[in-house]
Formats: sequence, C-alpha cells, structure tokens
Amino acid sequence: MAIPETQLDTWSRQGATASATALYERIRTALKNDTALRTRNFDVYLQGSYRNSTNIHGDSDVDVVAMLKETFKPDYDYLDESSKALVKSGHVDATYTLTDFRRDVSSAIRRAFPTHNITEGGKSIKIPRTSNNIPADVVPCLEYRLYLPPQTLLGDASHIDGIWLWDVQRNHSVISFPKQSYNNGVAKHGRTNQWHKPTVRIFKNARGWMEDNGLIQSGTASSHAIECLLYNVPDQQFGSSYGDTFVNVVNWLNGADMTNFVCQNGIQRLFDPGRWTTQNARAYIDALIQMWNQWGQQYARVRI
Repeated sequence: MAIPETQLDTWSRQGATASATALYERIRTALKNDTALRTRNFDVYLQGSYRNSTNIHGDSDVDVVAMLKETFKPDYDYLDESSKALVKSGHVDATYTLTDFRRDVSSAIRRAFPTHNITEGGKSIKIPRTSNNIPADVVPCLEYRLYLPPQTLLGDASHIDGIWLWDVQRNHSVISFPKQSYNNGVAKHGRTNQWHKPTVRIFKNARGWMEDNGLIQSGTASSHAIECLLYNVPDQQFGSSYGDTFVNVVNWLNGADMTNFVCQNGIQRLFDPGRWTTQNARAYIDALIQMWNQWGQQYARVRI
C-alpha cells in the first residue's frame, strides 16, 4: 500500500525557522562585538539544514560556523614541488592559532549567554536548549585552502576554500566545504524545478518514522547523509508528484552503484572512512522500500 500523497506533502514542509534565525543573529552579534575578537578577521555563518532550508519539524540544533580567516590551514598535496615552494614562499607562520580562537569564541559565548550551561564538545561549543531558545553548536575553525595545480604560465595556483577544525575529543582533523554544499543544493533545487529540497525533507521525516517504528536503528542515516545521498540522484527522477518522486528516487538508489557517490559539496566522497558506510545506506534504502510497500498494514504511528 503506497504512502498517501497527503502524508508525503506533510513530510515535505519546512520546519520553523524564526527561532533559529534569532539565535544565529544573537550568536553572530555576540562574537562580532566581543572585546577579545573585535580585532580578529573571521566570518560567522549558518551551515546545515537551517542554512540549506531542509530543516524539518522537530529539527533542533542550529549549526553556526565561526571561521578564522587571518590564520588558515593549507593543503599542498596536489601541487608539484616547484608550485608548492612558490605558494609557500608567500606564507608566514601564524601567531594566533585555532586553539587561541576556540578559547576566545568559547569565552565570548559564555559572556553572551551567562545563565546557560555552556559545554565544550569535540568540534563545537554547545549552547543548550532553554525555555527561551533552541540548542546551538558553534564551530570554531580555520579557513582551509586546498591548492590546485597551476593554471597559468606564471605558475599561480588557485585554491578551493573550505573549513578545517580539530576534534579535541577524538583527536583528529575535520575538513568540510559548507559553502559549496549550500551552493550545490541551491543549484540542484533549481534544476529539479524546486522539487529537491521538499524531497530531502520527506526522506528525513521518513527516517524519523522508520526509527520510531523499528525499521532502522537510530544513527543509521544522519540528516547530512540523507541530503548528500539525494544529491547524487539524477535530476530527472524528481517531479510530477511526491509519490512519483519517492518511488523514482528509491528505485534509482536501489539499483545504483554508490561507490563513487559524492557529498553535496561535490568535492568529498560520501563513503570515505569516517563519514557514512554503504552498509548503512543500503539498510536505509531497504527500510524505505519496506515502509512504502507495507504502509498502513502493520504500522499505526505516523510521525509529523
């Protein structure tokens, strides 16, 4: 029995954004006006589902990037030795480090939210939920520059901008490209005649429903993983109706070789170590098929 179009339409709707926007603006203002940070060169911006307009009802954490620009993390792996030497000759060692920046960001957040129980996560400073605001993760990071081979006779090397941070709990670096992810999501939404983002929200809500009803375990598919998974689905699979789109997308994924799937940023592979596994992706897709085929037969709860 197919999932009714009315249910899919409910799942397609964006969650509330006013509280997330207000909290983001409060965080941004606090960081930009803080005495210790006022002279520093850094950007503050949203990332994740609120930034990408794929947040659903019940989404909570607001992800805020605080990216230091005066100190950056270079990656020269794609350069030959001469190009690498040329680029490095224009760089000097930083005196203000990510450790310094994270300390100052954390202090600024504590001053701006004096009655909140601010805690330190591996990758972020965490603002908890209260009666007045939803929770937020503030991510201190450096600008990351992935240098590419020379494109001119002068030997100039261009670079791709991302973010680089250090997980202080797991002791490893994390690299991501949130701006490219946002831009690619906007472009795909346009190419699919505005079907892409509502479809992402449907698949996120379906994930929650399947967890509630025991079809998959919690943690099988993160919101980021689902968004990236659907980014790899060809544009022509979206459209007509939510029911048709759901079936077309799931059928395409079920038959696809996912080995070379990319993240929505178009730069990193979705199934590289430390991100997602094809086993969990297959479990998620299998559960989607089961949910669609058995809808209304044995499940009573509906997540909205």
